Amino acid sequence: MAGQRALLLAGFLLSGFLLPEAAEILTVSSLGGSHYLLLDRVSQILQDHGHNVTMLLYGGDYLIPKKKENAYQVISWLLPEDHEKELKEHFDSYMKEALHGSTVPSCILID
Repeated sequence: MAGQRALLLAGFLLSGFLLPEAAEILTVSSLGGSHYLLLDRVSQILQDHGHNVTMLLYGGDYLIPKKKENAYQVISWLLPEDHEKELKEHFDSYMKEALHGSTVPSCILID
């Protein structure tokens, strides 16, 4: 038991010597809404603590709040047009099913 504690303590102490530099961290936000907001906050906190953060952000307009200036780097990406159309159809179908056949508000449907 004492040996395990000693190894654990050594691991914590050595990590400070072995990893003195900031980590390079990649966050990926493939959805908008709360997923984006959470990863935006996590990325900002990590950047504020000295890490080099890059967010890979899906560039579609699916529930992504208005873009703002970030302290970390953001790389946007888009699907090919045919995949984009298929994703839109699946998203619209899912929303109709989730609302039990009710009319989907136009603010939710993807143009």
